[in-house]
Amino acid sequence: MSLDKLLMERFKVRTRAVENPKAITAASTTAQLILGINPNRLAFTITNLGAEECYVGLTNKVSTTRGIRLDGGGGFFICIWDEDFQMTGWAWWIIAEEGTPAVFSLEVVEYGREL
Repeated sequence: MSLDKLLMERFKVRTRAVENPKAITAASTTAQLILGINPNRLAFTITNLGAEECYVGLTNKVSTTRGIRLDGGGGFFICIWDEDFQMTGWAWWIIAEEGTPAVFSLEVVEYGREL
């Protein structure tokens, strides 16, 4: 079975990937919105490509003591609708412990319904 057919079988819709939808490619020591609210998002991943730790959370109050840690050198966070429910479509913020580590985000959205 082709990948397109597997995705259609799993999600029941056509999907497409969107890289860095908010154009955030580096975290900083000030919280930034890395993924906005998107009810059409089926899954996403946020990856820390830098050496410093980053943290993600649901508000701009995310911090080194209030968030999900993404270790340096490839730490990541994945959300998928059928495992993580509504939080997959919520807004996500990111902050770096120090410096400006490179980050990458990718969301899978319903084809033709991107925000």
